Amino acid sequence: MPELPEVEVTRRGLAPAIVGRSVTAVNVRTPKLREPLQDLAALLPGLTLEHLERRAKYLIWTFRSAAGEKRWLLTHMGMSGSWRIWSLPAPSAHKHDHADIVFGDVLVRYTDPRRFGSILFMTTDPRKSLPLTKLGCEPWDPTLTADRFYTELQKTHRSIKEVLLSGKIVVGCGNIYCSEALFAAGIRPTRPADAISKARAGRLLESVRKTLESAIAAGGSTLHDFHGVSGETGWFPLACAVYGREGKPCPICGRPIARIEQGGRSTFWCPHCQH
Repeated sequence: MPELPEVEVTRRGLAPAIVGRSVTAVNVRTPKLREPLQDLAALLPGLTLEHLERRAKYLIWTFRSAAGEKRWLLTHMGMSGSWRIWSLPAPSAHKHDHADIVFGDVLVRYTDPRRFGSILFMTTDPRKSLPLTKLGCEPWDPTLTADRFYTELQKTHRSIKEVLLSGKIVVGCGNIYCSEALFAAGIRPTRPADAISKARAGRLLESVRKTLESAIAAGGSTLHDFHGVSGETGWFPLACAVYGREGKPCPICGRPIARIEQGGRSTFWCPHCQH
């Protein structure tokens, strides 16, 4: 599943090519992704894209009409989605290429083999309604201080891995990034969140931020379907200290990396270095 780093890599790839340009055509090839698709071919042409922003794993496309009215697309890449840019003439669409948005001589194509993504046209700002209003803070939100993070952790006895993965306090920690951030902070993934000291909570928040920054710089993580807007794969998994390395030596102590299941997801960690 594309997580925060993959969505941010996508945003950074798309924005320079399409922000400030107007939609000239739309071609939708499926009636439904995760939800039924609206008549985007009637709704989008003529609108100018003013901003392309990210909130957690969502992309927020802000458009303005010739009359000055704002409109939005809220998109999510689901389990297997990706956006790609083509200069016209673009290659012929394949089976899993579900939607094209054309900005003059540039085509943006959405591909999603499993069809769990979504493209929703809105007449109100999506940041003011569900599901965005239920999300935790962005990792780099200046209001998310170490003190605030610690205070929020004290409110739950759930394991710290589950808390990070839920995104209710801070968004962005997908399964790979949880394992890596917890290893960097030296915290056992099964440790109850309310049993983490204030100092360790501060180190964990910093590890979350650094892990996500490294993943973005690496182009994200490609395990199955994710590709950047030019078709490139993300190479962050090649730099992982623990994720996917069960039985291999810990880069710190040399002892074997272990794997456990938490909530049906694999967690990789070092029993010697993480407490």
